[in-house]
Amino acid sequence: RRVLFRSPRRRRGLAVPGDLAVAGFGDIELAEALEPGLTTVRIDSDDIGRRAGRMLLTRLAGGTPERGIELVELSLVVRASG
Repeated sequence: RRVLFRSPRRRRGLAVPGDLAVAGFGDIELAEALEPGLTTVRIDSDDIGRRAGRMLLTRLAGGTPERGIELVELSLVVRASG
């Protein structure tokens, strides 16, 4: 496992978690491999890519993509850092 926040955190006497909570976005494999494990927000990047691709194809075909708010599913992956 790789160590998250080896220095200067230790010189200051901060503990993760405890004194400092850390979170990431995207839930990459490294998040679980760190020590302590990094709490992250997991998103479906494939779904986001498909939506963007459809919008691009619409634009390339001369159309106008719908404007609006796109809601994507996400989940919180709680690990030791949070």
